[in-house]
Amino acid sequence: MSTREWPISYWHYTPGASSPIQMMKGALKCMRCGDVKEGETVLISTDTNKLRIAETLAAAAYAVGATPIIIMIPPVGVHGAQLPEPVVAAFREADVFLQPSTWSQTHTKARVEAIKAGKRGSTMCEVTEDALSVGAIEADYDECDKMGRILGAVLAEATEVRITTPLGTDIRGNVKGRPVQYETGLFKKPGQFAAFPDSEINISPVEGTAEGKIVSDVSIMSVGVTLYDHVTLIVKQGRVVDIQGGMAANKLSQILKVLKDEKAYNYAEFGIGLNPKARLAATNLEDLGRLGNCHAGIGSNFAIGGKVLAPNHVDVMYKDATVYFDGKVVLDNGVLKI
Repeated sequence: MSTREWPISYWHYTPGASSPIQMMKGALKCMRCGDVKEGETVLISTDTNKLRIAETLAAAAYAVGATPIIIMIPPVGVHGAQLPEPVVAAFREADVFLQPSTWSQTHTKARVEAIKAGKRGSTMCEVTEDALSVGAIEADYDECDKMGRILGAVLAEATEVRITTPLGTDIRGNVKGRPVQYETGLFKKPGQFAAFPDSEINISPVEGTAEGKIVSDVSIMSVGVTLYDHVTLIVKQGRVVDIQGGMAANKLSQILKVLKDEKAYNYAEFGIGLNPKARLAATNLEDLGRLGNCHAGIGSNFAIGGKVLAPNHVDVMYKDATVYFDGKVVLDNGVLKI
């Protein structure tokens, strides 16, 4: 297996005492992207799988004069699962929050209430030691944000989003009145949220309006890489009604089936990557934010302007995307057209 096919530089499957040195570059960049200041409190919400990463982020926060606070729980087992109430309370009180976790904490009450309280922070779901050392973290996030703001300004006025790919993805939905989410990598202002080292904008379609097909040829959260095992999702009236493919498709089907909740199949999100430094199939966060990639969110959308609170939020990534707002091409495989 070549590094071209699987561009991971620091595997660290066996923990090494020196890896925090390599991760510190990304951890300090995270502090700069959040404009973390002396005297602030930085809540780091993690789980037992990501403690070494959490400790590195805590060291970076301490280095810039902030007070780091680590809260650790056992892995929750599904992306978008709600957090214990004491954790929710901590999110409301801290100045800055970071979420280096195995399972995504983005679509949770904790994150939503923190933003409503004027706090700022970033999700870092499935972040790896490798991802804090190389790849997407090397991007110029001000430039990513600039592209996101250009796209977002047009998206905010649009009625319909459509995304296509050469492999057959063709999905559309009504987004009129829905807020644009700017998860570009910067979280310097009160109420601002990021997905470091991801960089994206996203929006939730009006419930029941998404129609079409998604062919995942990059990866799926909780499932794994789909580069060589494509998964096709059929979407009708805002719901995933069929999942087609091989082993990866069967795994996704089982993940959703065991939740025993129809809301788990809700088509929740159009996501658009902005980061030119993100690697393909290296980490979940990089696949979400890679320029040229887009993703579909399945399950909860309440945290991004929708009405559905599901027991999950699973992102399905695909590449070589062409994005249309109201029938006009705005992004063609990473090339801005507006």
